[in-house]
Amino acid sequence: MSDYVKHILKQIPHSPGVYRMKNTAGEIIYIGKAKDLFKRVGSYFRQRDKQAPKTYKMVENIADIDYSITSSELEALILETNLIKEHRPKYNVLMKDDKNYAYIKITTAEDYPRIMVVRKVLNDQAKYFGPKTDAGRIYDTLNTLRKIFPFRNCQLQIADQGSAPAGDINKKRLVKVTRPGIKYPCLDLHIKRCLAPCVGKPGLEEYQSLIKKIIELLSGKHEPVLQELKEQMRLAAKDKKFEQAAKIRDQILSIENIFQNQLVSAPDHQFSDIINFYAHDDYAFFNVFQIREGKLIDQQNVILKKPPLEETSAALLSSFIQQFYADNSDLPREIVLPESSDQDAILEKWLTEKSGHKIHFKVPRKGKKDKLLELSLENAFSFAKQSRAKWEGVSSPDRAAALDEIAQQLGLAKIPKRIECYDISHLAGTNTVASMAVFENGYPRRDQYRHFRISLDSPGAPDDFASLREVILRRLKYLKPNLSTAVFTITQKKEALIIKKRRQPFLKLMIITANKLKVFIKPFQYPGDGLHDLLRSIINKFDTRRLYLQIPKKRLKDFEEAGFQLVNTATAEYRPAAHLATVVYDKTRQHEDVSFLKKPDLIVIDGGKGQLSYAFKALQDFHLTIPVISLAKKEEEIYLPGNKTPLRLPENDPARLLLQHLRDESHRFAIEYNRKLRQRDYTVSALENIPGIGKKITGRLLREFGSLENIRNLSDEALAAVVGTKTALKIKSHFH
Repeated sequence: MSDYVKHILKQIPHSPGVYRMKNTAGEIIYIGKAKDLFKRVGSYFRQRDKQAPKTYKMVENIADIDYSITSSELEALILETNLIKEHRPKYNVLMKDDKNYAYIKITTAEDYPRIMVVRKVLNDQAKYFGPKTDAGRIYDTLNTLRKIFPFRNCQLQIADQGSAPAGDINKKRLVKVTRPGIKYPCLDLHIKRCLAPCVGKPGLEEYQSLIKKIIELLSGKHEPVLQELKEQMRLAAKDKKFEQAAKIRDQILSIENIFQNQLVSAPDHQFSDIINFYAHDDYAFFNVFQIREGKLIDQQNVILKKPPLEETSAALLSSFIQQFYADNSDLPREIVLPESSDQDAILEKWLTEKSGHKIHFKVPRKGKKDKLLELSLENAFSFAKQSRAKWEGVSSPDRAAALDEIAQQLGLAKIPKRIECYDISHLAGTNTVASMAVFENGYPRRDQYRHFRISLDSPGAPDDFASLREVILRRLKYLKPNLSTAVFTITQKKEALIIKKRRQPFLKLMIITANKLKVFIKPFQYPGDGLHDLLRSIINKFDTRRLYLQIPKKRLKDFEEAGFQLVNTATAEYRPAAHLATVVYDKTRQHEDVSFLKKPDLIVIDGGKGQLSYAFKALQDFHLTIPVISLAKKEEEIYLPGNKTPLRLPENDPARLLLQHLRDESHRFAIEYNRKLRQRDYTVSALENIPGIGKKITGRLLREFGSLENIRNLSDEALAAVVGTKTALKIKSHFH
């Protein structure tokens, strides 16, 4: 697998959709669908030795990967089917006809309508729902519906003959059954799966009302039915009828699966193009959904270079329509757009004359077509990311050339094989965090990214400069050169450590050992320079798991930087004085951070001259000579220490694109961490605001259920099992 494909795999989202594998010639060799694109596409490149020969051969030929995001797994299945028919890829099983589609048919022209699954739509006054691609799910759902609405499931021809005579004690309807192929009434009546219209049991209005509810359900108005089932499930669980509750749960899942909102496969947009776009920097990324006969058959992605002068989004749309349809022979009858412009009328007239049939533009504000526009926008944004990722994953020679140019443009002594970028993120000065993104040989090394929590929270008045200085100092301490030329030698004599510096007596420490698991050192005098070297020598002297020290409280920060943690240890042998603190170094929890131990060849700061000056000062404080620059986002200007005039590279320059990629990665990583902390704070505060709920219960709930939403959706019984009935009642009443 090439580095390019590896890079593309990392960019694929965890979303439902369709993926297209391409060979070196750009030909589509395989099309597939997935509930999770990231996991499914990545699976082709794992455990190659266990793959079938055909799959192994196909993977060998993969040179590029494209993908489209859909609103659901079912939509992905429909799009996959249509794309396979359109492109007929080499490694797909090709279908010869449309029998893979299924429809639900309701014979509404009959007095007592039937419901069935068919493969073809006829002009017979019946009501059809579809197309659906999973017939098995349809049958499962219809079986579930019959348990709720017992409609008939036979082929009997039943005609209503009016009301029964006044003296009929059974008060049945008069019906006429023609072409009976079975004995009736059948077993379905006795197991309560049918109202038995064949013997006139239900009233005509009652049965047709039942069918009307099913039609509403199939038309998407299924929430009332689902709510009723969920209430039944809750009551069954409350009465400890868990088997019954499980069956109802399965019914709910079946209904939810079949009634997924199918945006792109519906008869109300038979021949449509759905157009939306995402503008970024100097480009506009357009997505076009092509829907024919109610089915999404393909999508087109196009990049437009924006003109130097600022253009409105409506003008960009008009310009795109002119260029896209100029040589396009497959013109729809409707073009759905995110907004209108004063050019729409003339463009409609031009397209109508060009195609020979009426074409009109539509700008929806709600409904399915509006949701289709949202999906198209999501795909346009995804296309922009893919386009960026394609460049980011270019071949090693191109990456090497970009690094070589960076070295030349910045006047570096050597090519920067390892580059680190830092960014600060906060919300109004709270939850301030920083990120460190790492590129090696021009490629992201996400396993070596690191994030930091900054202690300088200033609500309402954020100090990005001070935050940046803190994170740079914390990172550089791992690279701090040994300013002390001291060499420590340590010998142990019974309960004492004899420490020499340059072979001269330096320090004597009293120790206590406990079962070779712990070492206690009585008051540790701070020796000045070389503290970290001395501590490292003492740590390496013992094979014990934990080393305890008594230190002056005012020196706590210095020891924490060396890996020690504050503890509350007080035993008869080891009780510190009031001015002392106890710290411990736990070898079982300590490990060397590979990323921090590597020295960068270049440091990039997300910001301007101010941020750069603070980072440069931090380097000077540690006597380190590492090249450092800042990249200002607005004009993409590069600032160097001591230079008042920034460096500006051409917009498509490989060096500029690589630095932008690095900066964007650092920005993304910082924002994600900030968002995670804010979400956690929100969750904790939402729980601790409940009377009687403290940190202990909050911690237990979050460990058990993971998120506030999960806790909110718990049943009374599940919540009570963790916190007790009384506390569970408090939590439930607070959220409801």
